[in-house]
Amino acid sequence: TQKDMRRIEAVHFAESAMNKLLKLPFDQVPTGTQNSNLEAASGTVPLGDVKGTSDTTYAVQLVVSNYPITFAYHPVDLNDPGYDPEKSETWKFLAETTDGAVFDGSNKYRPILVKQYDVSVSWTESNGVKPTPIALSTLKANLEE
Repeated sequence: TQKDMRRIEAVHFAESAMNKLLKLPFDQVPTGTQNSNLEAASGTVPLGDVKGTSDTTYAVQLVVSNYPITFAYHPVDLNDPGYDPEKSETWKFLAETTDGAVFDGSNKYRPILVKQYDVSVSWTESNGVKPTPIALSTLKANLEE
């Protein structure tokens, strides 16, 4: 039906925007809410009001949030007298810690390394009804650090 086609078209717009976002370098996607085209050095992501194949106008919105992360790990005791880096059977692991593995943006040694991208596409049917928006969400890591 026409209604189903509009939903499929909304999915297409959401998927297209997310794919273009994921191709951009981490630092070219600012945090915050974007309701108009995102112009980046590596390309443009169409956001805001987008015309569909019929007379339907879709509103494509992007919300980018910092995503603080902490890694817990068990360090190897390098001071153990029996430690030999060539023989894993001599490695003794210390208690779990997060020292040096917090990336919350609180200072230059703890930068944000992950962002959350939320794309939503909404529209209004010809009878004035607003269907449930299409929403996509993903995390993007800064692999350039």
